[in-house]
Amino acid sequence: MEEISEDSNLSAFGDAVVNFLYSVAKSRVQGRYTGKKVSNVALSDALVKSKLSSPRRSNKKMKGDLVEALIGRGYIEKVFDIEDAVDILSEKLKGKDLNDPIEERKAISEAFSHFIDHYF
Repeated sequence: MEEISEDSNLSAFGDAVVNFLYSVAKSRVQGRYTGKKVSNVALSDALVKSKLSSPRRSNKKMKGDLVEALIGRGYIEKVFDIEDAVDILSEKLKGKDLNDPIEERKAISEAFSHFIDHYF
């Protein structure tokens, strides 16, 4: 886990994967296309809620970067299929108010927590 968290290139790649997955899932749920960036705060919360142990002495940015790197590596190693991943996220986003920033952050956190527990 530590080697993943220290790879900034993997984190940057994972950031793109995370944003893509979330944008497709949100677009599917809302029935209109959207491009959305997922914050490190939401990903940090997702890690804390998940069954994975968080690195000690890490702040929200570090935890968010770790989730991005984990998902980036998962994509590279074919741990998950894009369509299945979008289905999992979409299912958790249904019925949530994705137009309210606070509610959306909570929904993102819950969806990615479930995603992490499902695949990792």
